[in-house]
Amino acid sequence: MKYLAFDIGAREVKVSLANKLSGGLSITKGQSFRNNLIKDEGHLLWPVEDIYSFIVSSIRENGPVDSISIDSLASDFVLLDENDKIIGGAVSYLDERTKRIAEYPNEAWIFERTGFHSRRNSTLYQLLALKEEEKALLERAVTLLFLPDYFNFLLTGVKKTSLSMALTSSLVNSSTLDWDDEIISSLGLRRDIFTEIHKDGEAVGFLKEEVEKEVGFGAEVILSGHDTSLAYVVADMDEDTIMLSVGGFARLGVYIDEFNLSDDVMHKNYTNAISPGGQKILTKYLMGTYLIQKLKEGMKEGTSYDEIMKKARAIHYPETIDISALDYEEKDVLSALNRELEKKGLGKIEDLFEAASLIYNSLASYYQKEIEDFEKVLGRSFSKIALVGGAGKDLYIGLLIAMKTKKTVVSGPVDAALVGNLVFQALCDGGIKAEEKDEEIKKALGRVTYKVVQ
Repeated sequence: MKYLAFDIGAREVKVSLANKLSGGLSITKGQSFRNNLIKDEGHLLWPVEDIYSFIVSSIRENGPVDSISIDSLASDFVLLDENDKIIGGAVSYLDERTKRIAEYPNEAWIFERTGFHSRRNSTLYQLLALKEEEKALLERAVTLLFLPDYFNFLLTGVKKTSLSMALTSSLVNSSTLDWDDEIISSLGLRRDIFTEIHKDGEAVGFLKEEVEKEVGFGAEVILSGHDTSLAYVVADMDEDTIMLSVGGFARLGVYIDEFNLSDDVMHKNYTNAISPGGQKILTKYLMGTYLIQKLKEGMKEGTSYDEIMKKARAIHYPETIDISALDYEEKDVLSALNRELEKKGLGKIEDLFEAASLIYNSLASYYQKEIEDFEKVLGRSFSKIALVGGAGKDLYIGLLIAMKTKKTVVSGPVDAALVGNLVFQALCDGGIKAEEKDEEIKKALGRVTYKVVQ
């Protein structure tokens, strides 16, 4: 069996192929596509035509395969007209339109119904911004599809909405797991543009005839959806484990028996979600390594993340700052760091690698505090952290988190969403049995364990 996965991230589209043979799972990473956003008519847009061309060419180059699945980051969507053409462009969550909303909804009421903490770039806020600034587009719209669901539609001709993507919209009722008509109505939005929600793992359909001719074979497209939810498929998880997914952004999450809609959870900006396998999750968005990425832009051309990590580890800057006080939109990261150091009466940093060491150390302390908060809210403790995402290959952050938290950190895989997508497809069609999953991942990709000796 062969499975092909696409992971649409903020900076690039990644593709990977899994081949399930008798000896185990073999995973091959393909060439990625840099999806530079387009500035058009005052908005930041996804280059959807280029992304789709990349998807089709990658299917052709990696085929034949048995199934294909596409995931992406949360929130972003397209509106289609009566001819299924995009109207208004595929606007990115990085666009500033949600900052201009004149009237915000009752967030407490929305959380009570959805269990989801709305971020300012969520689907809900993007729709409100559209309603205020470009109402004519909403009136013309016939269908709303999230990014992966749109590309699924282009491949198959079938419109289905992934549950994991829909849950990130702040428009899905936590009890029914369906669109919340009361919220949609109260916000003055149209209910008819939303398509039926389907569970992740369902078949969308087979490649339509013209696509099959172009790629040279037929294959089934499987519904997946939200990238972070797929990380749970491959994280080394059990009841004693909390997952920390760290890339440019980060997310902390743990399995729960029932959705938690308590005031404490709401005020701490936690949110409820569901893994592709159907397990309920309590999670929280956190700062990730985006500041390291920003620092890298100011370094000598060709400087690698591995070099930054090694030099930062050698420096091991001893102090920390409140990293959550910084903004993802900071233009001058070094000045922002020095501003926080000044608040603590500490001297300025001039060296970018020293600044990276400060960020690393501060992130580890930040994650320690957030994990402790999780434990207090849930009334239980965790002895292990499953560290996935880009930070999975970063030895320094793994070591720092283990030292700060005094917990065992099991790191890997790196491309957790992409690998999770592949493994999920294999689980769906029986290529991998649930009880064999962890062993298959260890053999194919390996893991690194950090354990502090008391």
